[in-house]
Amino acid sequence: MAKGAKINVKDKVDDNVCDLSLCELKEVPVKEIASFKRVNVLDLSSNLLMSLGKNFITLTRLVKLDLSKNQIKFLPDDFGLLRNLRHLDLYDNQLEHLPLSFGDLTNLRYLDLKGNPLTPALAKIVGINMTMKDCQDSAKRTVKFMSDMQIEAIKAKEQYRLEILQKQMANGKEMDEDNTTSSNNGEQQSKTKKNKKTKSKKKNANGSEVSNKSGAAATSLMTSNDNITIAKTNKSKKSANGVIKGSSSSSSSTAFTSLMIFLLMVAFNVVLIYMIMFKNPEIAEKLVESIPHQYRDWILTKTEIFRLRVTDWITQFRTPPEEH
Repeated sequence: MAKGAKINVKDKVDDNVCDLSLCELKEVPVKEIASFKRVNVLDLSSNLLMSLGKNFITLTRLVKLDLSKNQIKFLPDDFGLLRNLRHLDLYDNQLEHLPLSFGDLTNLRYLDLKGNPLTPALAKIVGINMTMKDCQDSAKRTVKFMSDMQIEAIKAKEQYRLEILQKQMANGKEMDEDNTTSSNNGEQQSKTKKNKKTKSKKKNANGSEVSNKSGAAATSLMTSNDNITIAKTNKSKKSANGVIKGSSSSSSSTAFTSLMIFLLMVAFNVVLIYMIMFKNPEIAEKLVESIPHQYRDWILTKTEIFRLRVTDWITQFRTPPEEH
């Protein structure tokens, strides 16, 4: 048959069977097939079909469907509406996945998916469809697997919706809290402004009364204030001179005492080191053991140098001048 030739579906129908195989079809004549209400077996094998079209799921009376030896890459998403299907042949196509609705084909008893580039997970479920028994077992496993996947997808959608609702509720609560806090802050600010206004009015009224009373007494106090300020300036000058003298004497005394304390501490340390190093070496060893390991070597070297210098100085001091 030449490509593009119009097919008379009526000539292809025999009782309940519609045989459209080897017709080089690129589209399924769904409307013409659906017009024959008795047709429940459809053979579309060995054509050029790449898809079944959107209206294919209207053929809900189909019991047996042969789509082998085509180029079909995907089935319709609602393919599961063909719930009366018992025999499905998809041999030698380009299918990688099956729609989730495939799990609704609970009446399916035969499934052949040989020669399709299925994903590894789906191919493992489908198995090797070599015999009739293999195709029957494949139909059961595949329908069950796709129904489980469908349930998991529904649960995932519900969980996603719940998460969105929870986020919306949380955002709504935050907005309500922000609005309430802002309204409370506004009320408090308005109250504080009103209180400030009332207080300022009272102060102005009291201030006006006080100013009227103080205006009369101000003139009488002017002369006395002048005398008091003169006396205060004289006293401040005297106190300033006294403070300067006292500060200079106190600074000299503190410097002298600090010098004496420093000299006493140096003498005490020298005596203590001498007593520990030369009179009681056991105490020195205990002190060395209490020092951390990372600082012990440095301190021992320094103390040993100091001890050698002191012993050298003492020997020089004790020997008479003739021996020098």
